[in-house]
Amino acid sequence: MKNILKILSVLLLVTSNLVQAQSLDDILKDHFSAIGQDSLLKVNTQRLKGKMVQGGVEIPIIQMAKRPDKMRVQGTFQDLTFVQTYNGKEGWSLNPFTGATDPQPMSEDELKTMKYQADMDGMLWNWKNKGYTVTYEGKEDMQGTSCHKIKVVTEEGDTFTYYIDSDSYIMLRTNSKIKIMGNESEADSYYSNYMQIHGMAVPGKVENKVHDQLMGTIVIDTLDLNMVLPDSLFEKPAKKL
Repeated sequence: MKNILKILSVLLLVTSNLVQAQSLDDILKDHFSAIGQDSLLKVNTQRLKGKMVQGGVEIPIIQMAKRPDKMRVQGTFQDLTFVQTYNGKEGWSLNPFTGATDPQPMSEDELKTMKYQADMDGMLWNWKNKGYTVTYEGKEDMQGTSCHKIKVVTEEGDTFTYYIDSDSYIMLRTNSKIKIMGNESEADSYYSNYMQIHGMAVPGKVENKVHDQLMGTIVIDTLDLNMVLPDSLFEKPAKKL
């Protein structure tokens, strides 16, 4: 009898794992279809223009990305422009709002975060090849909307939980827990006002919150694709005179 129970418990465990894997695969398949992942894979460069709203202040921003894993973010306020660049290995920040005129190299934690953001395909695409652990955490109600919860754990131990609308399969929220200087930093991003651009679903509004407190909102005005973006844009910014 003991042997029968052992075999039964193993079979139940295997069956449970197979069901979870199948559920995860199905959800990701529907999610990629909903957001136009096939179209995204054909994009080699992109340039986003919009504004960041924080404390009633609007700052025009431009975000550029280029395969593989290159990113540049810049914003201008009162004739001062901050710049962040990442070339896939190294990154720099130039922030004149702090009185700095020389670009500063990013810390290891900052580079890690930029690497996550520079992945144009998203963390869920080809997650196994990226060394991530991904699990389906079931459904959860989010402000009256039923969502699938998918958890991503990176090799560095950072955690990202994605909330995907169980009807439309569009991303509605991301909860991130990232280790910075040995401490865990938690934040939430809420996505809304989706636009259809060249077969892709793109959020027109992203609200960033920490402990339910709104820290800032990004509003996207335009998104240009496959334009020429020189590699020099993603290297060390020029010194501000």
